[in-house]
Amino acid sequence: MCGICGIMLENYCYNDFPIGSILYKMMESQQIRAQDSTGIAIFNKEFDHEFYKVEYFKKENDKYNKFCENVSPDRLNAVLYDLDQDPDVIISTCGKQMSLIKDIGLVRDLDIKYGIKSIQGTHGIGHLRIATSSRVTPYNAHPFNTTIMPDMAVVHNGEIANYSKLRSSLESQGYRFYSTCDSEVITVFIADQLLKHNDIERANYEFINKADGPFTYIVSTPNCLALVRDRFGARKGIFGYNPGTKDYPSFWAIATDLSALDCVGANLYVETPQPGKPKIFYKNNIQKKCTF
Repeated sequence: MCGICGIMLENYCYNDFPIGSILYKMMESQQIRAQDSTGIAIFNKEFDHEFYKVEYFKKENDKYNKFCENVSPDRLNAVLYDLDQDPDVIISTCGKQMSLIKDIGLVRDLDIKYGIKSIQGTHGIGHLRIATSSRVTPYNAHPFNTTIMPDMAVVHNGEIANYSKLRSSLESQGYRFYSTCDSEVITVFIADQLLKHNDIERANYEFINKADGPFTYIVSTPNCLALVRDRFGARKGIFGYNPGTKDYPSFWAIATDLSALDCVGANLYVETPQPGKPKIFYKNNIQKKCTF
């Protein structure tokens, strides 16, 4: 089974703490679960520059090569539209406040290649994948992002049994999918609900009620993390608290395994959320339904 994790710094107003180092430790402690691919998404207002970062894979000579463009807000829709029209393009990342990095291999490979341990931010998520529903490729790795709502990402452990039905419904509304992984449907579904209702709690309840199969996932937006288990509690998911030490500010941590909480000292108030009831952690403890 895949491994997931998340971090939300508590009342931490600065963006200069390398939370990538915490995510790295948590992912490394769960590496035995999965070795196919890894990825992180870290949020930091300092990333909110003038341009959107759009990353995509393009098939050239039977091989997918990775490209990255910095796009101004006034050009974003046009650029995304042009990329969408190309059947050889798979968009993997679109955001301003989020740094999303994923690739095949182990978490140590991701750090060697991209230096994830040094990435600063207020909150973030991580994923370790064992492929069950699609091939091992960088664009099938987690976290999943969507062009319809930049700066939102999802990591998932489990299976969406009625994935095809949910995907078909979303495609009928005009949404495009960029992978064959069932996890991507969570991202697009939640984004669709947020666009309609702007309520993170309601969006997750809607998915819980309509999705079949065993699953646990974490949704991350610029303002919150949401830990969600299916209504039968068939997949693990726990959270705990570190009150702060000489090495860390205080934070809440989410993981698949207790070992991931222990290794970063998040062993207070350890709890498993109720099946079918989202547990939401808001940045700076500001609880509000509006997520953007």
